[in-house]
Amino acid sequence: MIYTLTLNPALDRSIVIKRFVEDDTIRVVEEQYYAAGKGIDVSRVIKELGGQSVSLGFVGGYHGLHLEGLLINAGVMTNFTRIAGETRTNLIIKEQDTGVQYIISAAGPEVSAAEIGELYNQILSIHNMDYFVMSGSLPKGVTPNLYAQLILAGKRKNAVVFLDTDGKALKDSIDYQPDGIKPNKHELSRLMERDIEKDQDVIWASDILHKKGIRYVLTSMGKEGIFLSTEDYKIKAIPPEIETDSTVGAGDSALAGFILSLSQGKDLKECLRVACAAGTATVLTPGTELCHREDVERLKGQIQIVELS
Repeated sequence: MIYTLTLNPALDRSIVIKRFVEDDTIRVVEEQYYAAGKGIDVSRVIKELGGQSVSLGFVGGYHGLHLEGLLINAGVMTNFTRIAGETRTNLIIKEQDTGVQYIISAAGPEVSAAEIGELYNQILSIHNMDYFVMSGSLPKGVTPNLYAQLILAGKRKNAVVFLDTDGKALKDSIDYQPDGIKPNKHELSRLMERDIEKDQDVIWASDILHKKGIRYVLTSMGKEGIFLSTEDYKIKAIPPEIETDSTVGAGDSALAGFILSLSQGKDLKECLRVACAAGTATVLTPGTELCHREDVERLKGQIQIVELS
């Protein structure tokens, strides 16, 4: 079974208006709520693509119940850890007339040491963990060391452990050897303390990470596609040119497509093809909406796979 972890989930409120007008009443044209957070996005896309996973993480208060209910109603399995604080709410506002989108992201609740301990022991009690995907930012009260501790917990379960985070949390976790990481080129640049722009830059950075024990480096490069590196295999998936609506969740969707395909025993070329199609399909959807299965299936045949040396 695939388990995903979101330590700082959010209830996303997506609003469409005609446009902002100073000192005037602005009417809402359309409004939707989404269960959000990078690991939750991975679980949602896995479900959309016909797979199954269990979503773990911290939720609290009315917004936490709303978030959990949205996932349950969508058929996504959950096993959240309840906390005293209120799950954060993000606000996404899109102007219909201009296409401009504003994302207002909340910091989230503070998590206590006891709540961290409860989550940790909950993870240790899981008996069917084959893949463990940890994604996203850390809430207040949680230090970057927690990801390192959870990598070790996943390895104790003999799971394939993937980490998708940024900054100090990523840098401090590398020495604990997650099986895979999924940075974008900006996150990889910060990790390596050097600009990562070209294919050869990605190869250089990936080879250093392989020597540190990282088996898979899955690097999203925006419109240029997505790059997969293992110690002896380098491939890149290039998407077709499409009109972008919103890039929110594209990287999470790509990771979901890759992990699901890997769990199904597909070869790495096909895993990367599905990853690229899922990420590309997500940019077709508005706001924080994620990919649709029919778009992923349609786009798969349009993905170009290039082997690199």
